[in-house]
Amino acid sequence: MTENQVNLIKNQRDKIFYEAVSLSIIKPCTLGDGILHLSSEEFLAYKDKFDRGNHRVCVFIPASGSGSRMFEFVRDYLYSPSERTRGLIEKMFSQISDFAFYQLLSQEIKEQIVAGEIDWRFLLSFLMDKEGLNYGELPKGLFPFHRYDTGVKSAISEHIQQSTLINASDIAFHFTIQKRFEDVICNEINNIENETLQKFNVSYSEQDEDSNSFVFNANKEPITDDQGNFIRRPAGHGALLSNLSAIDSSLIFIKNIDNIQHFSKSSVSILTWSALAGLLVEIRTALKSLAVNPIYEQLVSINVKYGLYTDSELSMNKEPSQFLTLINRPIRVCGMVKNEGYPGGGPFMVEKDGVVSKQIIEKVQVIDNADENILFSSTHFNPVMMVVCKKDLNDMDIQLSEFVDDNAFLKISKSVQNEEISFLELPGLWNGSMYFWNSVFVEIPNETFSPVKSALDLLSPLHTE
Repeated sequence: MTENQVNLIKNQRDKIFYEAVSLSIIKPCTLGDGILHLSSEEFLAYKDKFDRGNHRVCVFIPASGSGSRMFEFVRDYLYSPSERTRGLIEKMFSQISDFAFYQLLSQEIKEQIVAGEIDWRFLLSFLMDKEGLNYGELPKGLFPFHRYDTGVKSAISEHIQQSTLINASDIAFHFTIQKRFEDVICNEINNIENETLQKFNVSYSEQDEDSNSFVFNANKEPITDDQGNFIRRPAGHGALLSNLSAIDSSLIFIKNIDNIQHFSKSSVSILTWSALAGLLVEIRTALKSLAVNPIYEQLVSINVKYGLYTDSELSMNKEPSQFLTLINRPIRVCGMVKNEGYPGGGPFMVEKDGVVSKQIIEKVQVIDNADENILFSSTHFNPVMMVVCKKDLNDMDIQLSEFVDDNAFLKISKSVQNEEISFLELPGLWNGSMYFWNSVFVEIPNETFSPVKSALDLLSPLHTE
């Protein structure tokens, strides 16, 4: 064991078993109190501001997640059927021709389905296994999300083709992936280019394996495999901060891989993303003027319009030497949809070291650190639709690691093969990793949010023509 491993194991063991993790969550952000409301006219005006700006853009999509989670209900049915999973399988079979993957089945299998002669367990295994369509192995980004008269499109294909509707002078794409699927993903990009007769600027990166967490058993010991190697697990999307830092673009658009609508339903998302970018550009212009003529009253005026800071943050930074540092942080403009009960996180007011600020907090953090009434009174949800700028007001790159709340890590405990294991996740990419960023939260239409956590979600109206 190297000295570095010894130190890492001790550090992670201490955080998991001996350090208390607490957040002082004050209340949810609401419209007029942490979340901006824009009229339809304002959305269009901000989109127009962005469109006229001739900006370079990079679309950053974390896409390393496996598609197997979309089929957990299938696995549960095959190996441990229950009334719940039977109901889900019945729904899947009753609407199987509505799925995009149906078009990829052989004519023989389709005829058996239509005639009611298909062996459903065979078909489920065919969908999941390597000998079939291998959906239990492929990344979610390669799964056929939507169907068209010309064929089917994967999530990766949809993200690229829809993002090209953004009116930018130059647009690049960056996907974080698992290295073993790079060739398959590159082939998918080639297919899109051949179909559209366009060439796309696409790059890839992996989550740094050095960020992986050690796994501990109930005796607080690191677990090893049969060869004596330490078992480690990916440390969550917070490990992608270094990947984001490496992107060279003045504006970065961030979305989850599974939040993409059918092309026929994409116009609201393109409008919204562009409007968020236009708002960010306008805010940076105002802050650059303030940096030249640093008057506190002007900062207050800017804040009234855009809701950048809480009263607490303003009161703690009244002197030019203080607020010039405050305004020169990386900035993000984040869309928030009305809360409809999805799992995930949302916007909350959080107190740290006597300062209250707006943060995106995961529900598990709220449950662990606050009265459930705070969670139940939350009005908005974080769909991960944001535009960020990681440059200072002189357009120089900022060291993003300096703006992380290192104490916002998550302790994860699971039962694997009847053994209790524990490991750490780093502060989430849009949670603790962006804790000290300047943040603006904006209410956006719920039509921009169509996550696919289960394959059955692809039956929703936003995923069909």
